[in-house]
Amino acid sequence: MSSPFQQRFSAKSPLNQVDPDAPGTKGKPGYEPPVVRKELDANGKEIYDNLRKENARLLKSGMTQKEIDAKNLKEMREKKKERK
Repeated sequence: MSSPFQQRFSAKSPLNQVDPDAPGTKGKPGYEPPVVRKELDANGKEIYDNLRKENARLLKSGMTQKEIDAKNLKEMREKKKERK
């Protein structure tokens, strides 16, 4: 039986998907597999866990995964602009 937390992070969750900009396809050179938490260092695990908690919080508040993805993309683009 999976927990409600696990059910929220289905295969459609961006945390479980391959980067769409990553080169290659599965089974061929250059393929980039999904991120696996146990393979991350301590800092990476903290970032990964914080992203999952934030995603769960937003889903619980009533936002759809599509809305969350759009919000995250907008924030990422704003941060990128600030760096320039």
